[in-house]
Amino acid sequence: MIKTVLLAISTTLLITSGQVLWKIGIQKAGGFYLSDQSIFGNVFRILFNGWVFSGFVVYAIATGFFMWLISKFDISLIIPITSVAFIYSLLAGYFIFGEQISLLRVFGVLLIVLGVFFVVRN
Repeated sequence: MIKTVLLAISTTLLITSGQVLWKIGIQKAGGFYLSDQSIFGNVFRILFNGWVFSGFVVYAIATGFFMWLISKFDISLIIPITSVAFIYSLLAGYFIFGEQISLLRVFGVLLIVLGVFFVVRN
């Protein structure tokens, strides 16, 4: 069981890493605006950004692991475990993007972690 939980948590870290790479890429590309440019030009500019493309690769690998996990284990176990992504996104927001994190948001994430603990223990 512990190996399953660790693999699910690691897969979630990969998923969140892909999303962080997307955000970095979109920021470096100057943002994503539908009203200022043509939709196709904007999408093309974003998709061919190296950070965004790398994010897609990491996310695709994570999706492969995730598909394997849900094919072998109860989905009612795996998906709740992936909610640890809230921890990763909170940390990435603070340490990578310099976001202000309120105590209420931290408390909410801690409640989610507590819920994951109960799901895994059952």
